[in-house]
Amino acid sequence: MQSCDVFLRPCEPTDLEALEAWAPTGNSRTHSVRFARQEAGTSTYYLASCLQSPEAFVGSCEIRWNGCVDPTVPRCPEVNGLQVWPEHLRSHGIGTQMLGLLEHEVTGRGHRVLGLGVDDPRAKALYLRLGYEDTRQDYIDRYTWIDDQHTEHHAAEPCRWMRKDLTGSGSQVDSDLRQVGP
Repeated sequence: MQSCDVFLRPCEPTDLEALEAWAPTGNSRTHSVRFARQEAGTSTYYLASCLQSPEAFVGSCEIRWNGCVDPTVPRCPEVNGLQVWPEHLRSHGIGTQMLGLLEHEVTGRGHRVLGLGVDDPRAKALYLRLGYEDTRQDYIDRYTWIDDQHTEHHAAEPCRWMRKDLTGSGSQVDSDLRQVGP
């Protein structure tokens, strides 16, 4: 894979069709649901691209400014649904760059802590390397998805809450103008 200098930008209404083509969510319409939360002011749905080819998405994630929906988890902004896609782009530093830019955005809005839930050991190892601490707090991540026959399914997956103190920690990506994009 060639080098990818990541930049993030908030999702716009005109992105939804292209997002669904890039990472299909079927009848669940996950991109539209995340965008609706952004429009309601409770989150920002970020899209990641490379400066080298800004028209193509390489990742997405949502910052839920009010924190995780599980009431047992301490309140702080939450990184939710971070993905690098397609799969062959994973393990090339894109997710690390995305997290660094997200940390910069969160501190720029006056927050001092960022949290996330994890259920994948490989992702957890990455977050630990990036300075996130394992709080040892488990919770159940609940979500709904809709299949091809329009049947609604309710899922519940165990997750571990992780957090990072952003005060003076710096981020993995320098705070340049890549946040706003080209």
